[in-house]
Amino acid sequence: MATQTTDLPQTSFAVLGMLSFQPMSGYDLKQFADRSIGHFYWSPAKSQIYAELRRLKKAGLVTEQHVEQENRPDKRVYALTPSGREALAEWIDGSDYEKDVFKSNLMLRVFFGASASPESLISLLKQNLESETEKLAQLEGMEQQCIASGPGHDTLFTLITIRGGIHFARASINWSQDAIKELEERLRTQAVGAPAQRSSR
Repeated sequence: MATQTTDLPQTSFAVLGMLSFQPMSGYDLKQFADRSIGHFYWSPAKSQIYAELRRLKKAGLVTEQHVEQENRPDKRVYALTPSGREALAEWIDGSDYEKDVFKSNLMLRVFFGASASPESLISLLKQNLESETEKLAQLEGMEQQCIASGPGHDTLFTLITIRGGIHFARASINWSQDAIKELEERLRTQAVGAPAQRSSR
C-alpha cells in the first residue's frame, strides 16, 4: 500500500522539491542540496537522500531509471511522477505556517559566556565572522548567476530565497562585529581596573 503523503516527513518534500527542477541521481541531489537548500534548511548525507528516494518510490511519487554511462559507473536517475508533483503542490499550498526554530550553538555558548573567558568567546565570534563573510560572498555570487540566467519558471523563487540567505548572513556578520567590540571593550575596562601587580624581589 502506498504511503500517504500526510505521513511523509519534511525531508521527503525537500527531495520532491529538488526533483521538481529536473530528474537527478542521488549524487546529483546531494550536490544540489549542498549548494541550495543546504544554506537554510538541510544538507543531507547521501544515506539520508537514498532513504528518502526509497520511501518516495514506494509511495509512487518518483520513478527510478537505470542509466548506463561510458567510462563511469551506471547510475539511477529519479524523476517526479504526476502524483509526486501533486503531492509537492499540496504540501506547499496546504501547509499551515510553522514558526521557524532557530538553533545556534554559538549563541548558546555566548549566552553562558560568564563562565568562560572573553578571549575565548572573541575567538569563536571571529571564526563565525569569517565563516559568514565567506557564505555572504557565495550567496551574492549565486544571486548574480541567477540574475544572469534570465527569467524562468523557478528563477524568481530561487532569487527570493537566495536574497533571504543574504539578509541572514549580513545580520550575522553585523551581530558578530558588535559582539566582538563589546567583549573587547570589557577586556579593556578590566585591564584598566585591575590592581597593579607588585614586582617580586
